Amino acid sequence: MLVRVEELDGWKRKLLVELSEDDVKTKSGELLKKVAADVEMDGFRKGKAPKAVIEQRYGAEAMREALGSLLSEAYVAAVKEAGIHPVCDPDVQLLEDQPTDGKYTFAATVAVKPEFEVGDLSALEFTEQVPIVSDDDVGRAVEELREAKAELVAPGRPSASGDFVVIDYDKLDDDGKPEPETGQKDFPCELGTGRLPAELEEALVGVSVGEQKDVTINYPDDYGHAELAGKSISFGVTIKDVRAKRLPVVDDEFARSLGPFETLLDLRVKVRGQLEEQAKGMARERLYSDIVGRVVEQTEFELPECMTDDRLDRMFERMKKEAGDGAPEPDRAEFDKTYREMTGQRIRAELILSTFASENGVEVTEDDVKKRIAELAEQQGRDPAAAYDELKGTEMFDEMYRELEDRLWLEKVHEQLVDKVKVTTESIELPASDQEQPDAAETTSGD
Repeated sequence: MLVRVEELDGWKRKLLVELSEDDVKTKSGELLKKVAADVEMDGFRKGKAPKAVIEQRYGAEAMREALGSLLSEAYVAAVKEAGIHPVCDPDVQLLEDQPTDGKYTFAATVAVKPEFEVGDLSALEFTEQVPIVSDDDVGRAVEELREAKAELVAPGRPSASGDFVVIDYDKLDDDGKPEPETGQKDFPCELGTGRLPAELEEALVGVSVGEQKDVTINYPDDYGHAELAGKSISFGVTIKDVRAKRLPVVDDEFARSLGPFETLLDLRVKVRGQLEEQAKGMARERLYSDIVGRVVEQTEFELPECMTDDRLDRMFERMKKEAGDGAPEPDRAEFDKTYREMTGQRIRAELILSTFASENGVEVTEDDVKKRIAELAEQQGRDPAAAYDELKGTEMFDEMYRELEDRLWLEKVHEQLVDKVKVTTESIELPASDQEQPDAAETTSGD
């Protein structure tokens, strides 16, 4: 069946494949039998038309369909016989419309997966910079926990910046009357955050429950809702409630309210530990990114353009689907211009990591996945021993298993890369704005 494989430019390959004329005729005959059994023709009962009449009317179509079906099957078999790994759909051409020496010959041109070696990485040097956690960082984290424990109380005074105000509002017509079905009830507003329109923020400072106000808001031309952009609209506002935050005192009792802590010092120690773990995690992720970037730079190979084309096609269709019906059609040329280089680099990185993983025997076992599921269950306060079996009985099991498998594979690849290069670690001070703070739920979980 497979005659030969020709190497073309880059990673293109041409497969020359032969089909037996007898096989094509047999397949065509099978298709004609199905047609004869179902077709209704003038002057004949269903399924009773003479064979010669069926062949005359449907023979050419059956032959084309037979060739197409056998071409598809022959291509799959030829690829397997040639031992190649196509990365895009083939360009298939029948070289002659008529058989020669009892055979049809067709050519399938396809791009194959690039072959390359990642090479020796031992000369590459990197610095893993781990942020230092300061007392101020711990203080800010504790203050966030304090904010999370704040109570909302009636202040016994008019509203002020930092308060929460609940309002009812309606859009007003030109006569200052509420327009039907244009308002909202029990709309919450937090003052002092900058998230409210300036006119509304100003109007809600210094108000008390029961007050009514008319507020005109001037929306900018680039406002997110087109029906409001560039317009001045008046609203009738009724103040339903005013609440102020009452923050707890940061002391030992506050610490005990957050978890298994006896003193405020215990809480601060836990917070510091979490911040340090976060700092190490961020540093390690930056290190992974730096290593992968350098390895991609030094691993040169030509990427089949069709791989980028196919990825862009899927991205573009997904973007249109997410935009929904009725959304304006995005410009495909502009889309490709924006994303082609980035997409090509991402595919190159994927191929390089896959090759590196194969060269270094990276694999993820079922035991690896079970262990990770148990760890996640323990973090959630569930029985780690039973977590895998419980998850296996759910609809989400297959999807979650694949996601964990992919994540574990990437983690193993990253650690292998770290082992292959030279890494030095240094502690650095970062501005407060660059420090991530622990989640309150994490801090109060205890372990």
